[in-house]
Amino acid sequence: MRNIRLSSRLYHSHRHRLRFREQAFKTIVPERHASTATAVFFPGQATESQGMLGPLLRHFPTITREGLDAVSEALKDDPELPIIIRLLTTNDEDDKRLVHRTAIAQPCILLSSIVTWRILRDRCAELGSSGDTVYFGHSLGQITAFAAAGAIALVDALKIVRQRGLAMEQVTSDVDVSAPSKYGMLAVPIKQPIPEFATRVHDCEQRLRSNGTLAPDQVIDLANLNSPGQVVLSGHIAALDKLGVEMGLRRSRNLPVRIPFHSRLLRGVESRLREAVNAAAVKMPPPTPPSARFLRNSDAQEITTADDIRESIVSGCWERVDWVRSVRRVENWGVNRWIGVGPGSAVTTALVERSLSASGGHEIVAYDPMKTGTAWDTIVAAL
Repeated sequence: MRNIRLSSRLYHSHRHRLRFREQAFKTIVPERHASTATAVFFPGQATESQGMLGPLLRHFPTITREGLDAVSEALKDDPELPIIIRLLTTNDEDDKRLVHRTAIAQPCILLSSIVTWRILRDRCAELGSSGDTVYFGHSLGQITAFAAAGAIALVDALKIVRQRGLAMEQVTSDVDVSAPSKYGMLAVPIKQPIPEFATRVHDCEQRLRSNGTLAPDQVIDLANLNSPGQVVLSGHIAALDKLGVEMGLRRSRNLPVRIPFHSRLLRGVESRLREAVNAAAVKMPPPTPPSARFLRNSDAQEITTADDIRESIVSGCWERVDWVRSVRRVENWGVNRWIGVGPGSAVTTALVERSLSASGGHEIVAYDPMKTGTAWDTIVAAL
C-alpha cells in the first residue's frame, strides 16, 4: 500500500466557485510553503445516511474494522448497538428512518468521520507532519475534531456523543421517529448583514408574541451563523413556520433534524452530558511542533486546556454556532489549506469557502466517504 500524492491546485474564490471533482486524496501542501498550517474540519448532524462505512469497509477493511471495534467497545452494554452497526454498514430499507434519530446519527457520523480521517492520514504522509494543524468542526463536528487530534480517545468520544444524543432526545421527548417532531431548524438564505437580519427576526418575533400568534412557551433562537449568506433558526416548528410566513422567508427550508440544536431548549442536557464528559479522559495534545490547535464554535476563542474542551462539549449543545467567526479566526492564524472530512463534508467545505474573508489563495478540498466514482476508482487503483 503506497502513499498517495496527487497534484495540488490553488483555489481562487474570486474566479471560480468551489468545485468538488472528487479529488479525495489530494496533496494539500504547496511546494513552496511547506510550513503553512492546515485546518481539518468535520461536519455536524443532518449529514447522516445509511451505510456510511460501506465504501470504506470494502476498500480499507483494516482501519474501518478498527473503528467498528471501537464502537462495539464503547457501546458494549447498549441495547441499540446492533442497530448502530447495521446502519453504519448496510442499507436495510426497514432502518431508513432510524438513521435520523439523534442518539443514533451522532455516533454514526463521528465514527464515519474519524475512520475517514485515519485513512486520509495513513495514505497522505504529509498530513500532520508539515506544520501546525487546526482541528475544528460544526456542532457535533467539534467533538469529532477533539477525537481526531487525540484529545479524546475514540471510545470515549463515542460514549460522549451517544449520551449527548440520548440526553437531547430525553429533554425533547423525541424518540419515536415515526411521529412528527414539534421541534426543528430552519435554514434561511440572507442578503443583508447578519446583525441586521437578527434584528429583523427579533422584531418580528416580538410582534407575533404581542398579537398572540406565538404562545409564550414557543421558542425561536438564532442557532447557526453558517456563512455571510446563510443562518439557521432553531426552536418549535410551529413558531418557525409562523415567523417564516410573517417575514416572507420563501427560500428557507426545514433541515432534516428533529432536535432544536443550539437553542435554549437544550439546556436540560447539561447534567447527563457533563457526567459523560467528566468520565472521559480528556487532554490537550503536546505543544511540541507540529502542534494541534482548537477553537470554540460559539465565539471562536482558542481552547487551551482540557477543562476548556470539556466545557465546550457541554455548553456547545445550546450555544450558537458562529461558523463565520470560527473560519475567519482560523484564517487569521495563517491557515490557507482546508480539508473537510466526513459524511456531508462537501457542504461544510462550501460554508468554509463562503465564510473566508480573503478572495483567493486558499486550497480547499472535501473528502466525503459517501462520494464514490472517479476519485474513488483512482484511490482503489492506487492500493
